[in-house]
Amino acid sequence: MRTSLLIFAWSACLIPVSALAGPVGTNDDECVVFYGDKLVYPPHFSRIVEAFVRVKYPEAKSKFWHVGTREFDKTPKANEDFVARVAKLKPDTIVLSWGMGDGEMKKADDARLANFASEYGKLIDKCKALTPNVFALTPPCPTISKKNVLAINEYDKTVGKIAEAIRKVGAERGITVLDWYTPTAAIHEAGEGEPLTDKNGMYPAGPSDAIAAKLIMDAWKLEPLDVRVTLDWVAGEVSTTHGKAQLSKGPGNGYTLLLTDFPMPLYTGKRDAAFSEKLACADYCRITLESPNLPEGKLAMRERGTRRRPMIVPSRVVRAGYNLAVRSPLLASSDFRTLVDRIEDKNAAFFNIANFQRQFIDNPKIEPELTESYRLHHRALEVFHEGMMKLLERTPRTIDIAIEMQVSSK
Repeated sequence: MRTSLLIFAWSACLIPVSALAGPVGTNDDECVVFYGDKLVYPPHFSRIVEAFVRVKYPEAKSKFWHVGTREFDKTPKANEDFVARVAKLKPDTIVLSWGMGDGEMKKADDARLANFASEYGKLIDKCKALTPNVFALTPPCPTISKKNVLAINEYDKTVGKIAEAIRKVGAERGITVLDWYTPTAAIHEAGEGEPLTDKNGMYPAGPSDAIAAKLIMDAWKLEPLDVRVTLDWVAGEVSTTHGKAQLSKGPGNGYTLLLTDFPMPLYTGKRDAAFSEKLACADYCRITLESPNLPEGKLAMRERGTRRRPMIVPSRVVRAGYNLAVRSPLLASSDFRTLVDRIEDKNAAFFNIANFQRQFIDNPKIEPELTESYRLHHRALEVFHEGMMKLLERTPRTIDIAIEMQVSSK
């Protein structure tokens, strides 16, 4: 029950936006800005989208900026900081993720909601003045089962009113509104909402972020990554729909599967499990290994030359088709880790620049004797980020890996 709800229970209010040369986020030198509060930084759902685009469209040189804060800032603050934080980036696509903090942890209030709608409308107008490709993501529903830790037992309803206001204001201004609240609320109401938020009941966890990511991927018309590797165990032959695959005799009665220029799995923020079949966006990344005539028993797989514990999969699972995107050895490959680390370093560097600006450059209480040193350090952070952006552009988006495979009857 939980799996089906997490994967299928969402809806989106979609209004057509202007078409780019390709799917949104994949065009050369396209600038994509995710602008929001703590829902955007640290980046979670937006990071899933960025990672997918980089893997699925390896030739794309689009740039992704995750412009958020560590606080639940309100929409008036979003308007106040818009020029300094967003307009200067000259975005081609903007995804807004505001509203969770505007409820002030209180019951819904008509005057407060009206002010929020007015401020949100101003924010949309500012975005549309820069680009026609504007998306608004409603905030997710807080965890009903944990709402006793919130300031008031009805805050989920307050967030629902905020989501309703975003849908209305977005429709009036002709932008694409992505409804994150409705599917998460439905899962909570079904009693399956526990995995959607962290322990405080407010911040979305992985399954909730995956719902938001899928809403964006669907709206951007991104193409799923569907890879199939077919292994004839008896004949010792292999074929693949992506990249190249070769098979050679390995130790004992096993084989070594060599994959080159092979697609990476999708990174969702977990070092030990980049993906999960239970995530709403699971269909966007399937790297299926199938061997219809694999002998009965268990298949052990490990990257050649490593001492890692092999991944063990029942033969019947591989005969039916097993998704390699969810576990090692692909996730443990150095190529995958390099891309993951550079995405993280790039995003962290950008946040550090904004944080340093707020703490030292814009702080009137900083001692004047230190001003110049802070400016130099700030510029050094900018240079590092610029370098990381360029480095990420030329970082391989595919994997070269040799996988040792053995079948055991035990």
